[in-house]
Amino acid sequence: MKLDFNSPDAEKLLKEHNIGLKLSEARDLQKELGRPMTLTEATIFGIQLSEHCSYKSSGKFLKKLPTTGKNVILGPAEDSGIVEVFTENGEKYAIAVSHESHNHPSQIVPYEGAATGVGGIVRDILCMGARPVGSMDVLRFGDANKNLQRNIAREVVRGISGYGNPLGVPNVGGDAYFDKGFDENCLVNVTALGVLREKDLIHSYVPKVAAEEKWEFVLVGKPTDNSGFGGASFASDTFEDDDDLEQKKAAVQEPNPFLERHLVASILDLLEILKKEGNYDKIACKDLGAGGVTCATVELADGAGYGADIQLDQLHIAGPFPPHVLACSETQERFCFACHPDFTQKILDHFNQKWELGKVAENAGARKIGVVRADGQYVMKWEDEVLCDAPAKLITQGISYDREYEILEIEPVHTEVEFTGNELVFS
Repeated sequence: MKLDFNSPDAEKLLKEHNIGLKLSEARDLQKELGRPMTLTEATIFGIQLSEHCSYKSSGKFLKKLPTTGKNVILGPAEDSGIVEVFTENGEKYAIAVSHESHNHPSQIVPYEGAATGVGGIVRDILCMGARPVGSMDVLRFGDANKNLQRNIAREVVRGISGYGNPLGVPNVGGDAYFDKGFDENCLVNVTALGVLREKDLIHSYVPKVAAEEKWEFVLVGKPTDNSGFGGASFASDTFEDDDDLEQKKAAVQEPNPFLERHLVASILDLLEILKKEGNYDKIACKDLGAGGVTCATVELADGAGYGADIQLDQLHIAGPFPPHVLACSETQERFCFACHPDFTQKILDHFNQKWELGKVAENAGARKIGVVRADGQYVMKWEDEVLCDAPAKLITQGISYDREYEILEIEPVHTEVEFTGNELVFS
């Protein structure tokens, strides 16, 4: 399906297909492509160029934060930051730190929204080569005197513990504040911590030799479905009075902490094997969150200035879903490895045979889905049909803004909250 955003019904096309772009943005991107977009391309641009994925408005402010220091091994360039803790016998030991918000999902589906936030942030730690050891949460809720806000708070706390406990990653700290300013949208910020040695760091992009050596992409974990589809665009938008909340609820992912626990163990096992063999430099890894398969593969490739050929019909899936949905669904408990082609089968066998992912969750497993290409073009196909053919950098960096802003000063109002067992008690 082709979408021409220079046509008279362009606004209708954006709304009909739930594309997270302004008309001006869609037209600018179409001009860059030199042709109308496919439905898959429009969906990809709407998600990848959302604030959630690209920081198109906030990036200039985030760059002002301090990100270097004598103990900083890796600043905010990949899935997690790495900070040195101590050095022993010439080896640097470090913690991996990552932070993520699940605000909109937690506002409308508090338990699942908060739970999947924990799962996603732990995957960010693991894909850097670190062993997850703890999580923390920073929570901001609405007026504690209102029943709805109290319920949101309770369910968010339940969701955090409901995922973290079976996953085996303890919650080691956090705080919660209540103010009517958060009535319309709570803030659920989750942080995860992991431990590693500097030499065990895995990068979230392929190396410079990847195109020449034809590195391949392997998708690992839960079968792709339609859960969380459009979540990144939804997370970057605002709530309006006429919103279809049922449609927005469909953009919240479904958690499976028991599968993720199995994935944590199996991936740590794979990393130990590669270390012993001296093949640790033959992989790169990203978790799949916002933007799904597209996000993970295009960022792995573009991080080194390359593109990718992705064969979407090779995904293991949970049902017959349209290609544009499978390309961008935020199905949880998934990772994407990029690896030297000599190691592809080894990785497939590790997850499918040794760790038998398919016995933990139906249709879970590992599948080869594509290869790195040198020309920087991101090409996605379903069998022989071309779904997307665009520069990788246009997908990851195609829109940026320099918006005006003003600083608001708000006096905080404190409400005492106590934890009794698993319940929040308000006073």
